[in-house]
Amino acid sequence: MKRLFMAALLICATVQSTQAQKPPNILFILTDDQGWWELGAHGNQWIDTPVLDSLYRQSVSFSRYYAAPVCSPTRAGLITGRYHLRTGLYNTRFGGDVIAREEITIAQLLKESGYRTGLFGKWHLGKYYGYQPHQKGFDEFLGHYAGHIDEYDYPDQLVHNGEPVEARSYVTDLFTDAAIEFIDYPDDRPFFCYLSYNAPHSPWVVGTSHDRQTRGFELVKKYLDKGLTVRDAHIYAMVEIIDQNVGRLLGYLTEKGLDKNTVVIFSCDNGGISNFYTAGLRGKKGSVYEGGIRAPLIVRWPGNFPENKQVDVMISHIDLVPTLCELTGTPLPADRVIDGKSFLPLLKQGQGKSPHTYLFHHWDRYFPNPYNMWAVTDGRYKLLNSPRAPWPTEPVVQPEPFGELYDLMSDPGEAKNIASQHPDIVRRF
Repeated sequence: MKRLFMAALLICATVQSTQAQKPPNILFILTDDQGWWELGAHGNQWIDTPVLDSLYRQSVSFSRYYAAPVCSPTRAGLITGRYHLRTGLYNTRFGGDVIAREEITIAQLLKESGYRTGLFGKWHLGKYYGYQPHQKGFDEFLGHYAGHIDEYDYPDQLVHNGEPVEARSYVTDLFTDAAIEFIDYPDDRPFFCYLSYNAPHSPWVVGTSHDRQTRGFELVKKYLDKGLTVRDAHIYAMVEIIDQNVGRLLGYLTEKGLDKNTVVIFSCDNGGISNFYTAGLRGKKGSVYEGGIRAPLIVRWPGNFPENKQVDVMISHIDLVPTLCELTGTPLPADRVIDGKSFLPLLKQGQGKSPHTYLFHHWDRYFPNPYNMWAVTDGRYKLLNSPRAPWPTEPVVQPEPFGELYDLMSDPGEAKNIASQHPDIVRRF
């Protein structure tokens, strides 16, 4: 009897050890054009995001997480760990929104490590054969290739693994349903689920077809009654619908007992577009000022990462790939430059130093060049040059001191240009 009891204990310990060693599932939720300031947890008293606010309190969050100024460059960096110009991508349309075919994505890397992979929503990194998500490491893709679609109710521009499909739902609900179905698929492998909402990007539609009409109208009215403009009321309503759907998704993970071994990441692809509340930040989407590149980043892994910790050092969208690779024991590609750095130590401790000495930000739709729409920061000081040259003229070299300099520690709103007072810092950059 004693031998049987000891054998049972040994089997139990082996099972527990195997479970402990199993890599975590990864749920990466990305929204489109939701700014740093469109979260209640970030001080916005007018927007209702109870699910995301609760997730914030359960997680490690970052006050100095930076995306690129617009969506395609961020998505290229998120999925490759490289600054977007290295990937061949320079624009959000006109053929400049395609990563090079030889680029290796996080989906390909994790798939090699035994993950099943799915993307639901916006891709925006190439629509041509050989560049589509199901050809770049994703086992399942339901979504759209372009930067935006025209119909959010019953969307008619969606594809499933390269084949056009018809859909009958509001797009945010639809992509959530697809993610839940993917997670629910019976498979022993860990999953990497990339849920890439296209809301609250324009057109600002809240779901007014016959099956969701009441919800959309009621949410818009609520924000109009708070004093928002029609445009911003629609944006806030779209964010609240995202919040509701994240609640559905997190609730499903809990119901299925998956929450404890699932890393949940919530972020956005660039700065915000709404005007009602901007948290004192200067600039919006398309700008290299803080309001154009600072984005939310919230990361939860119960029992492994601390709760309710805010990290105030700078990290970047290019850091996601090396972080997930370190987390899962997946080797990084050795045949190319990886610009990102793992911030896993910050997640484990809820504090620490930035993995970067400098971070760079750049975007110019017409002529990617060193004279327009760039910024570099060491965490405290930020040097930038924001004005665009009139298209299609060539850029003009500016005299020294070059650009604008801000002390983000004392002036996070970038109101006082101190370049002329500190030419030594300007030259150092």
